[in-house]
Amino acid sequence: MIVRTAPSIRTYHKGKIIFHEGQESKIAYMIKSGTVDIFKVIDKKKTVMASLHRGDIFGEMSLLTNQKRTGSAEAASFCELVVLTEEMMKKLLRASPETVRKMLQLLAKRVADTDLKTGSSEQNDSFMSLACILDLAYREYAYLPRDKQREVENYKMGLSVKSYTETVKSLAFFSNLEIESFLEMVFKLRLIDIKSVKKGDKSAFVERYISINNFEQFMPNLRNLYKQMRELGANVEQRMSFMTFSDLAKRTGSTPEQIYKKIIKEEMPENLVFFNREKVMEWRKDKEPNFFKKFRRPRKALDDLEAVDDIIFIDNPTLKKALEGFDYYKISVLYSALDKQGRDKIKQNVSKKIAQILLQEKHADRDPVDSEVLECCDELLDTVRKIKGVK
Repeated sequence: MIVRTAPSIRTYHKGKIIFHEGQESKIAYMIKSGTVDIFKVIDKKKTVMASLHRGDIFGEMSLLTNQKRTGSAEAASFCELVVLTEEMMKKLLRASPETVRKMLQLLAKRVADTDLKTGSSEQNDSFMSLACILDLAYREYAYLPRDKQREVENYKMGLSVKSYTETVKSLAFFSNLEIESFLEMVFKLRLIDIKSVKKGDKSAFVERYISINNFEQFMPNLRNLYKQMRELGANVEQRMSFMTFSDLAKRTGSTPEQIYKKIIKEEMPENLVFFNREKVMEWRKDKEPNFFKKFRRPRKALDDLEAVDDIIFIDNPTLKKALEGFDYYKISVLYSALDKQGRDKIKQNVSKKIAQILLQEKHADRDPVDSEVLECCDELLDTVRKIKGVK
């Protein structure tokens, strides 16, 4: 049972549900005392997305986006909650840049926490999340005191795209492509204007700035247009679901270089890699006719050779002499960690008998950082350096 101790305060006992995911509501809450858990039911299992304490605000996503609750809230202990109506929220945002910043951080953190725990930003309506972050970031920019405005380069031009992007990426998991796609979409919808300023006369780089004529109406207008697009069947999130090599590397605990290698080795399906048609056609304009027909690996000095992939930089006579002292097992270990070009290099520099065995046997691909691969690689490179007279 909900006990009302004051017109603007509600109290909940431990275990009581404050609201359910999917409910419609025009209010948010600020915790006066106690703790609240925000949770979602994923694969029929209750998953706590965040544990909130005194001073924290929650339920603001529905209030800011005018959408249904994206998660459920439960009293983790006896708590007193201050009810925040839409009008109260607007007054808070207008009155204090600090409130805007806190709301921005709460919103972005909520998006990030949910993204990490569900493993899918698409489930969280990335378009509206980015819109809310832009709305709050722009308010923070607009409400900046005059003495602080002078410290911001080109303040009068608008909110820096770079600043907005850094804010999003530091607080939530979105790729540059998703952010660019979102900005391009709201620009085409004429909800924002984007102006560019060249950095210096000789620089090829430009700084871009976002301006919103009436930011009080930005979210209402965007919500209406977004609703119409969804009703017409436009899959906004699908269009925004891009991921760069760097983003994929972060997600998988890898590196962009490893992702490139996986693609070169054809270990990733072709339909996972695609390009923005307009941007790539513009980029290719100044490229030489043979740019896409030739591929040259950068050469490495002997002292810089350190990984198994560097075998391709060893000249054939030296590599052949070095491999003469290796038994078949060590050669097979190196062979199993190389791409096609590296394997061809090995086959060219071993005896015909060994080359034939390498071709006949099936080799499970080894990781270049496998302990045996590293050990054999170090031995080979040491042998090469001795042959070359390098200590």
